[in-house]
Amino acid sequence: SKQSEMASMATYTTAARLTPRKGTIRSARPRVMAMASTQSGEQPGAHGGHAMGRRHALSAGLATVLLSAGTQEASAKMVDKKIKAANMSSFQKKDLMADFLGRCEAAFAKVLTKEDAPGLLRLLILDAATYDASAKTGGVNGSVALSEECPKELKGLVDKLQQAREAIKKDGPAGQDMLSMADALVLGAKIATELSWDATKRASLSANNYDLSKRYGSSFQVMRLGRIDASTADAKVPVPATTASPEEVFAFMSRLGVKEGEGSGPFAAKAPFWERPTFLLWTASTGDAAASEEAFGQLDGFASWKSKYDKSRSTTYRDDYEIDFAEFFNKLANLGAKFEKSPYLYDITMQVPDRF
Repeated sequence: SKQSEMASMATYTTAARLTPRKGTIRSARPRVMAMASTQSGEQPGAHGGHAMGRRHALSAGLATVLLSAGTQEASAKMVDKKIKAANMSSFQKKDLMADFLGRCEAAFAKVLTKEDAPGLLRLLILDAATYDASAKTGGVNGSVALSEECPKELKGLVDKLQQAREAIKKDGPAGQDMLSMADALVLGAKIATELSWDATKRASLSANNYDLSKRYGSSFQVMRLGRIDASTADAKVPVPATTASPEEVFAFMSRLGVKEGEGSGPFAAKAPFWERPTFLLWTASTGDAAASEEAFGQLDGFASWKSKYDKSRSTTYRDDYEIDFAEFFNKLANLGAKFEKSPYLYDITMQVPDRF
């Protein structure tokens, strides 16, 4: 269609020396998003990459290059055309989401501290704990932030998440939905955890090794955004206290995400949250990870994991603890979550040849 062809002819800004030959497409890293202006009518570049007009690109030492890169198209008169979110290419959608995620993480880093990590992870566990695998209800839907479900001692963290959500919405382009509370809960726990890891490495490594760790470790990716919030509180599910015994905790965690009647017998599948994820996620949520890990390490099934991660965390680079934590964090973050198909997209205006 004319509109889809127009979208495929979108302009990208790349370093001038990377102008591709006719009939080729060459990408630059990092890639700059191809938006001339947003629906809201702000000046180009007002949101740190949401918009970059031709004049702004050239003044920054960049050249606007047509993807088709043909000589005729490159010299054609360029005009603004609105692209509906539903008609964007996969590349355009990916760039919008990458920009949105970057703004979200920056906003959370401004309001959260490393001390918030255990409480935010606790909130995520509480939210996930409501998932009923048989009925397909509950799960990570942000309902834990509702007043009747949120523990009093964690309400301050919910306020911080809300503060970041409002800042992201205020500073973002018009037409973009507010970050859901469920996504805020996941991203907040991620950012605070990374701040905690970073502080630990800063205190234990030399300056040079710390710089290396910043380059190669202490961060992880949230695999997906677009979680849909619940409008009412979920049914309350008993969750062990942070001071509960390892046996009580494991009995709870090993049932998380398991249908009623499943998970027993010699041929039963391994529970989603078995010994290793329990050790990683629960101990980090208690507020005294060292003491909690020590208690779990006294039990068969956990001792080997404690030994493995004690050694792993003494390294400079991205270690097994961080890699495994990220894997099971994402599994927890998606437990029972329902997702929007194309979240946080909005109409944009792009420069295209006037023949379109």
